[in-house]
Amino acid sequence: MTEETKLKNCDKKIKLAQIKILKIVNKIDTFQLSNAYICSLDAGINRPIIAGNSKRLCFLLSVLFLVIVLKFIYQEWPSTKNCLLELPSSSKTLFRTPEDCSMCIGVDGVTRLTNVTPLQFEDKYAYSATPVIVTDATEKWPAMKVFNFNFFSRFYSNNNLGRQTNDCFYFAYKSGLNSLQEVFNMDERRANLSGEPWYVGWSTCFDEETKKLRSYYNRPYFLPRTAESDTVDWIFMGGPGQGAHMHVDSVRHMSWQAQIRGRKQWELAPPPECLYHCTWIQFTVSPGEILVVNTNRWYHRTTVLPGDLSITIGAEYD
Repeated sequence: MTEETKLKNCDKKIKLAQIKILKIVNKIDTFQLSNAYICSLDAGINRPIIAGNSKRLCFLLSVLFLVIVLKFIYQEWPSTKNCLLELPSSSKTLFRTPEDCSMCIGVDGVTRLTNVTPLQFEDKYAYSATPVIVTDATEKWPAMKVFNFNFFSRFYSNNNLGRQTNDCFYFAYKSGLNSLQEVFNMDERRANLSGEPWYVGWSTCFDEETKKLRSYYNRPYFLPRTAESDTVDWIFMGGPGQGAHMHVDSVRHMSWQAQIRGRKQWELAPPPECLYHCTWIQFTVSPGEILVVNTNRWYHRTTVLPGDLSITIGAEYD
């Protein structure tokens, strides 16, 4: 990537952040919160009520000042041509556009489907916020019999992964394992779930890696015919009691996740602005089932249930 391209990318990120901040401010402003209500949020703290709209004005000016300062620092900082600050991925939720709560109103559970056609799936479920489990989409996948810890250990130790085509992502969660190399070099006792618990996730990022892994599983039969699958697949693996913390994703599209081994409990929480309108959902995904859920809109947490090692394969579709 050239320096000019990096500069353009940084400028786009700042402009996008400005737009999102303004949307959030406008959304807050539409609530027209009274001073009495604002003060009630600070119960027990003796603070004077600022008359009129001056408190709201101060807040808006503070946000505007922050945006201007960040833009000035980026444009005028003389010692770098790259982004001045690399924000952590968790900060993306701060600039998330507020959701329309109609996405989750009335959704109180997961919908289970069998033998659904691509047209039926596209019309009702493919791009909705309703979580769906398809129960019969992995019946002929070799992965259901082949994938285990030793398979992936051999795969990443012996294979030529080819040319890198995407950014490589790895999530250690609470495992203390800082790379795939550490995962597949762990002692046998821990690998067999008899030692310290662990749970990790990673993305495919090499062309031969993705191609070889996909020879063990197919594109889910129910996806819309016109939908294109992403070139990146995701693998999550770990033992009972472990999983991903509550979070919301910042991926580009809808996604599916196939439970290859083990059972995983999912918890879906509505976005904060919808907590008073929508309910939390909890369900279990069992081996052979594929979950389709918009993880960009639902906050979610996963926990591997007692029993086998959990292995999940997933990908996005547009």
